[in-house]
Amino acid sequence: TNYCIWKMPCQFSTYAGGAPGTQSSSSSSSSSGSSGGGGGGGGGSPAALANVVASTGAAWDILTSGNTANVNVNNAKIAITTITFDVKNTINGASVSVESLKSNPILSEPALKVYQYLQLTKNNIADTDTSNIVISFKVPKSWFVSNVVSEDDIVLYRYVDEKWNGLQTSKTGADES
Repeated sequence: TNYCIWKMPCQFSTYAGGAPGTQSSSSSSSSSGSSGGGGGGGGGSPAALANVVASTGAAWDILTSGNTANVNVNNAKIAITTITFDVKNTINGASVSVESLKSNPILSEPALKVYQYLQLTKNNIADTDTSNIVISFKVPKSWFVSNVVSEDDIVLYRYVDEKWNGLQTSKTGADES
């Protein structure tokens, strides 16, 4: 499968929907850089576990101030390929998990066409401990064709403050695999 590859700056979020396509009327206009995010919440209930397609993550004993942390996602069932962030304050016992979901865990839809719903969860990481968070993800070119979506319409949405917010998203390339 051929993929188009994007990356975008963001904040950690409980639910981030990979949402290409035109925004629906229930979506708010795009706004990036909202603060906070709150990571945990929920996990573990039978309903929540039943909605998970695949999951992965990374854990660290210590993340030292001034370094960059990486979460490499090597799972074909998860659109995210990497998450990187700068560590502003030394953090002990940190972890980040990434899950792809079968369906939207939120009542409102971020866009008319959605490639994948994702959940990013951080543990023992305060919002003030990180900066320059970048999520890289890929979408198969076949998805664009079958859904009649232009590559220029890709947007990663973040659910925060009870609404979906489009995040600044830019295409970084394409591959043949």
